[in-house]
Amino acid sequence: MELVHFAPCVPGEGEPWDAKGAAAHFLRRTGFAAPTREIQTVFDKGLETAVANLFDESRDQEAEFQHIFDGIKGSFANFDDLAQLQAWWCYRMLKTRTPLREKLTLFWHGHFATSNHKVGDPVKVLRQIDTLRAHACGNFRDLVLAVSRDPAMLVYLDGEANTREHPNENFARELLELFTLGIGNYSEKDVREAARAFTGWHHDGGKFVFHAEAHDDEEKQFLGRRGGFNGADIIDILMQHPALPRLIARKLLVFFACPEPPEEVVHEAEQVFKQSGLNIKSFLSALFLSKFFYSPACRHTRISSPVEYVIGICRMLEVRFPAVQLPEHLTAMGQELFAPPNVKGWDGEKKWINATTLAARAAFAIQLVEKYSENEFGPHLDLTRLVPDELNQPKMIVDLLADRVLEGRLENNKRLDIADFLITRNGMRQLDGFRNDGEFRGQQIRAALATMLSLPEFYAY
Repeated sequence: MELVHFAPCVPGEGEPWDAKGAAAHFLRRTGFAAPTREIQTVFDKGLETAVANLFDESRDQEAEFQHIFDGIKGSFANFDDLAQLQAWWCYRMLKTRTPLREKLTLFWHGHFATSNHKVGDPVKVLRQIDTLRAHACGNFRDLVLAVSRDPAMLVYLDGEANTREHPNENFARELLELFTLGIGNYSEKDVREAARAFTGWHHDGGKFVFHAEAHDDEEKQFLGRRGGFNGADIIDILMQHPALPRLIARKLLVFFACPEPPEEVVHEAEQVFKQSGLNIKSFLSALFLSKFFYSPACRHTRISSPVEYVIGICRMLEVRFPAVQLPEHLTAMGQELFAPPNVKGWDGEKKWINATTLAARAAFAIQLVEKYSENEFGPHLDLTRLVPDELNQPKMIVDLLADRVLEGRLENNKRLDIADFLITRNGMRQLDGFRNDGEFRGQQIRAALATMLSLPEFYAY
C-alpha cells in the first residue's frame, strides 16, 4: 500500500522544521510541552534524531525514580493514601527526561481504565500504572496480556468472581468492546466463551495467580474457532482480528495527532500498525515522522486535558510548584488520576471544557503566576527569565509572552488589550509607573501571563 498521509515528512522540501512551529508541536504532543531551550535543542538535532530519542529506555532515570520512591515511602510519604500517589505520578511527569513514556502511560490509563474508587487499594492501582509504563512502547499483545493479569484490573472488572461454576462476563465484555475490537465485531456468545476462558485468573494480594480448580478447561467457540482456550489463547486470537489494528490505531491518532482524523488517514494508520506487528513504538515512530502529523489538521486542533494543561505549563515555564498540590487542581478540572469516571475512561476534547472546569483552569493559572517564593523551598516562577528587567515597552512584552506561551497565536486586538492592561492602575494608564515601579510592573506582567494561560488559544493543544 502506498502511503500518502504517513509518508515521511522531509524538512526543507516544502515542509519546514522550525523551532517555533514544528519542533514545539512535536514536543507538545509527544510529551507535556517544553521550555524554549529544549525546543531549540530538538530543532538543532533534527526530526529523525528527535523521534529516535523519544524511545530512550532511560534505565538510569528509572533507577533514580525508584531510589527516590524507596527513600520517601513510609518514612516521609504515605503511599497508601491516593492523593500522595497522585502527587508521585505528577512528580514523575514534571521531572521525567523521557516524557513520551509518561504520556503513553496516561493514554493507556484511559484506555484500560481502572478506578481506585472500586479497587479500594491505591498501591494496586499504582502497580498497574507501573505495568502500563513498562509495556507502553512495546507489543500490544504483551500489554493486553499484562493488563489482563493485573490485580487492579482483576478487582475492577470482577475477575475474582469469574469461576467455572459462575462465569463473570465483565472483563471479557470490556476486553472485546473497549480494549481490542469495538462494538459490532463480536457476538454475545463470543463474550460468554471468552469469560469461560478467563475463569481462574485471580490474584493473591498484589500478584496474579491461576486457580486451576476454578478454570473451565472444556472446549469453547470463540470468533469462529474451537478449542480448550484459556485467557492467553483468547488474547492471541484477538490479535489476529482485522478490527483490532483499526481501533487501536485510531485511538492513538486521536490522542496524539488529530481529534477527528479523516477516514483515509485512519486506513493508512491501520495498515501501518498492522504491518508493524502491532508494535506501539514502530507505529508511533511512523506517526511522528509523517507528513500528516505536521499538517494543519494536527496543529492546535486538540483541547488539552487537565494533565497536559497543568504539567505542560509547569514544564514550559520551568515553574517550581509542589507536586502535592497538583492532584487537587487536576480533579477540579475533571481528571482525577487513578480514577477515570468509568470503564470507557475520559471522554476528552470538548468534554474537558465547561463553566466549572474553565474556572478551575483560570484559578490554577492565577495561583501559579502569583504564588511564588523568593527562597528555594516554595513555589516559584522566575519572571525575569521570561521577561528581562530592561524590557519596558508594553507591546514588546506582550509580543514576547505571546510568542513564548502561544507560539504567536494571539489576535492583534487581544495584544492591544493586554498591552493596555499592563499600564493601567486604578482605571488610569500609567506608562511611567509601569516602567519605574518594579512591584507594579511585576504584578501586571504576572496577571497578563495568567490571562494568556486562560485563553482558548492556549487550550488548543
